[in-house]
Amino acid sequence: MDRTESDPGFFTGYIGTYTRPPLGSGKGIYAFRMNSKTGVIEDLRLAAQELNPSWLCLSPGGKYLYAASEVDDVPVEGSGVVSAYCVNKDGSLGLINRKPTGGKAPCHLALNGESGTGAESSYIVTANYSSGSLTVFPLAKDGALGDPCQRIRFSGRGPNPDRQEAPHAHSFMFDKKRAFGFALDLGTDRIMAYRFDPAAAEPLSPAEEPWYQSASGAGPRHGVFNADGTCAYSVNELDSTLDVLKYDPSRGCFERLQTLSCLPKGWKGDSACASVKIAPDGEFVYTSNRGHDSIAVFRIAPGGMAEWICAVPSGGRTPRDFGVAPDGNFVLAANQDSDNLAVFRVDKDSGFLKIEWEYPLQSPVCVVFS
Repeated sequence: MDRTESDPGFFTGYIGTYTRPPLGSGKGIYAFRMNSKTGVIEDLRLAAQELNPSWLCLSPGGKYLYAASEVDDVPVEGSGVVSAYCVNKDGSLGLINRKPTGGKAPCHLALNGESGTGAESSYIVTANYSSGSLTVFPLAKDGALGDPCQRIRFSGRGPNPDRQEAPHAHSFMFDKKRAFGFALDLGTDRIMAYRFDPAAAEPLSPAEEPWYQSASGAGPRHGVFNADGTCAYSVNELDSTLDVLKYDPSRGCFERLQTLSCLPKGWKGDSACASVKIAPDGEFVYTSNRGHDSIAVFRIAPGGMAEWICAVPSGGRTPRDFGVAPDGNFVLAANQDSDNLAVFRVDKDSGFLKIEWEYPLQSPVCVVFS
């Protein structure tokens, strides 16, 4: 299943699914192969049985895959789990080990190495949603998870009594130099900032400005940096907006440049943003809307400012996540509540997305390309 020089016409990747009712009825982690010319998905198959693998990430070079199991009760009561897998040549996954996070409902993972840079990963950070905390794991050279070396728990709340009654760490991201890391806390409307020192016993320490304060009730969920690391794009779940943030890499702090709606002007109804991704060439940033059930497209101007283009129906219900193909020509949406995947072709000139293919898959919630 590998994309090699002898087989350049395909992209490979993995999809996580919810496996526990009422969230979903998938079986675990699925592998797929996509034709890079047509967007056709071939060889979609179960690669590993895993409990609620709601977030996946691949190590640089794609040798190892890590999965966050969004549960609270295994292997010890009150803790979620992270699993490490080796990626075999045929795309199948071999379990290396599992470790409890010590936090509830881990829903996101971030490696301090980045695919495509050649930088090896030495740590992985887990965001634990229900307990509002981070867990830091050291990684062995064979990809195995070590015992946690650091746990950080947040405090506070936001104005939304149903969703912000406590901290809810929803994701973590490193800057391009891996000098700082940021935890997006939906519960307190904060992006928590940390210096990162891989040589320290506890690699995360509060930055000079310990957090960026989002708008009240916004609910920051996921974020992504642009290619040169001068801007970040933070999607807010609760008010369905995208924050464009100017980044100071010397101090690890943000300044807001824009806040844009992820929904069409005049649309009324309940919706919540989920994922945000940037095109490989840096021309577009995408977000997903659950409720409006769409993928929103923004054009990125010089300097990082974003311009609304459109919101395209996601081809199903509740697009919790989506992936952008390595060449930027296709977007693969994971529609959780309609049990299907949708493949869109990207018009590189206009930015519009055109649906090409749909495939059944139970409760897909995460997409990662190799």
